Parts: sequence; C-alpha cells; structure tokens
Amino acid sequence: MLSGCSGIWADRAHYRQTGELLRKREYGRIIQTTEKKKTKLYKPKNRVLEYLDLGMLYHYSGDYGKSNDLLEKAELAMEELYTKSLSRAAMSMLLNDNVLEYPGEDFEDIYANVFKALNYLHLDSFDDAYVEIRRINFKLDLLEDKYGQMVDSLNTSKDKRAEFKAGANKFHSSALGRYLSMLIYEQEGRTDDAYIDYVKFYQAYDQQPDIYGFSPPQLADPTQPQSLPSLHILALTGRSPRKLHREFHIATAEDEIHVVTLDRDILPLSFYWPGIDPHLYFKFVVPYLDYEPSGIDRVTVRVDSVSYDLSLIEDIGRVAEQTFKVKEPLLILKNATRSILKGVAANALKKEFTKKDDIGGGLLSLGTDIALLLSEKPDLRCSRFFPGLVLAADIPVAPGQHRVRIDYFDHQGYLLHTDDRGWVQIKPDQLNLIESWQLE
Repeated sequence: MLSGCSGIWADRAHYRQTGELLRKREYGRIIQTTEKKKTKLYKPKNRVLEYLDLGMLYHYSGDYGKSNDLLEKAELAMEELYTKSLSRAAMSMLLNDNVLEYPGEDFEDIYANVFKALNYLHLDSFDDAYVEIRRINFKLDLLEDKYGQMVDSLNTSKDKRAEFKAGANKFHSSALGRYLSMLIYEQEGRTDDAYIDYVKFYQAYDQQPDIYGFSPPQLADPTQPQSLPSLHILALTGRSPRKLHREFHIATAEDEIHVVTLDRDILPLSFYWPGIDPHLYFKFVVPYLDYEPSGIDRVTVRVDSVSYDLSLIEDIGRVAEQTFKVKEPLLILKNATRSILKGVAANALKKEFTKKDDIGGGLLSLGTDIALLLSEKPDLRCSRFFPGLVLAADIPVAPGQHRVRIDYFDHQGYLLHTDDRGWVQIKPDQLNLIESWQLE
C-alpha cells in the first residue's frame, strides 16, 4: 500500500516541478525529464496517463506526428479499459480503483480527439482531422449509454446493496469541435456543410447552459461571401482540473445506512441494508475534479498595427467538471458499499483480536485499523497537461505577409507573455490557422 502511495507522491512532485517550465514554455526540457523518469512516474497501470501527458507535451513542442501516435495509444487503451471495467464491476466492488489500471476520464477521452484533429490540421491532413471530429461527436452521443451500461453492470454485482443510478449528462455537443469542423468544410469549399456546423456551434451554447455559461464568439456566416481571407487564431490558457477528494461519513441504524458529507452540493444518501448492526460509524473518500482558474484574463492578437480581442470558445475545465458529475453518484455508492463491507469485516476481526488479553491482540487490532485506512486511499490520478480554456478569433486579413503576435494579460492588465510569430503569409486558398498557448 505504501509503495503505491509513494508513486502518487512522485507524480505530484513531478507536476509541481513542471509548472514553472510550462510557464516558461520550455516543453523540450519537460519532455526530456518526463521521458527520462518515465518508468518511475508511470507504472504499467498508469499507461493512459503516460500517453496523454507525453502526447500533449509533444503537441506543444510541435512534433504533431509523435503527439498523434501517443494520443492514439491513449484512446485505444481507454477503450480497452472501459470494457474491462464493466466486467470487473459485475464481479466485485471491493477493489479500490487505485490498485486498478487508470481508465481515463471522459474529458481526457474527448479532448484526445480534439488535439489529434489539431495535429492533423497542422499537418494539412484535413480528411484525418475530420475523422477525429466525428469521433468527438460519436463519443458525446454515446456518453449516456456508456454510463447506462456501467449502471447495469454495478446493479448485477454480488456486492450490490442499493440501486445504482448515474447523474444527468449535460454535455452533448462541443462548440470547439463544431468550430474545427466548420473550418475544414470551409477550406474544402463545402459551404452547406459548413453552415450546418455554424448553426450547431451556436446551438451548443443555447442548449447547454451548464457547459457554456458565457457568450459565444461572433463567427462569419459561411454562406455569405467574404472579400478577404480569414486568419484563425486559437489560444490555449490555464490548466485542466486536478483531482482532490471529499470525505464522506457513514452512520448505521437498524437495517439502514446513512451517508453524509460537508459538501452542501451533495445531498445525504440513505438506503436499506438488512442485518446491519446499528450505531456503527465508517468513513470513506471520493475524488472530484477541482476547477483551476486561469491566471490569464485577456488574450489579444495584433496583426500589423491593429489589435483584436480573442473570445472564449471552450471551457475545458467546466466540461471536465460536468462530465465527471455523471459518474459521481456511482462512485459515492460504490465506495460507500466497499467501506461498509470492509468495515464490518474489520470490526469482526477486531472483536476476535481483543479477546486476547495481551499486547499482540491490541497490535493486531490496531493493524486492522491501519490496513483499512490505507485501503481507502482516493484515486487522484489525472492528466495534467491539457489546457483549461480555449479562446478564438477569426480576423479578415488581406493576402500577403503580415506581422502577427499574440499577447497574454493577467487579471490586473499586466502583460505576462508575448507569442511573436513574426511575418505570417496569408493565402486565400489555405487554412490560415495559428495555435498559441500560455498554460497558466
């Protein structure tokens, strides 16, 4: 148990050390350090994290082919592990997720395809980019079915004591995905298809207020003729959420279980447990995704002597939070069941140990408490190199060479970083896309 925990502490130390290097945009150094320590940082059960972390780092370093290879491995591993998780849930709920292979979070699975699409766009491979966009839509369409299958599997488990139900899914369409799809169609001259994505882009904001609690950027109608080609700017800021944990408390009454937490957003849970002794007390922990606000408040792009503000197009942190909430009720009930089963067994053992009126019996009883505590460590694994926010701007620009720079400002209006792209050639017959980032 302690060996497993030491691995988690090593991961956290690594992410802390890379934070400053990210702000300095020293992606090569982060990749070098991560590759060197890979076997220590990523045990075999954490291969999804390895592929996601390195896949994103290679994306930022401009090695789009290498990035796609790793993100593809991550996607395939997540699909494989989800299938395994269904059969595992049906067999038993006694295993802590920490000792299992990390299957990835929904937002990681979805945005792996987003960044694969961006990689392909940078490689001028539009057909492959569109395949990734379709994968995003496919996964979002199946999100409710995915947790329906998980609910069915948990409800057939031999350890089940109460009815499992998933939370409501509030994410059905990615505005960022629709935007990229629209750009691809426009580039290929498929105006009608581009217009369909244009409409669905704005519907994503209107129909998903829990995801998009901000105004959408103003995009040009693709069916209207444009006198000038557009320069498309995407800016990535912030960091994806980290995992923390909440503590839950269980009190038993005759044939009843009551579960509470101090978090006011989570209602108390009670369910029937025939034969449980009253007046028992247990506790357990459940992970949650903690939103990390960006240190950057405003991003502008300067084309020659004119500056334009970028608008928020996707809040990845918010998406991560909301998609995690779909499975949160399952985690609470699953972890509560495991805690009760282990707690009841531990109490029975302690009663046997305390019958021995000696030091050995006391030590065995204490050891049981320690083992129970260690076995309930929360699973806080999560990738740490996705951005938190994506901003965008479409700027009409005359064909030819233009000086382009992207400026990042903090909440006090101070300039934190300038991404100077120098002279950029704008052509009417190409996708004039610039992707910039400052991950803080």
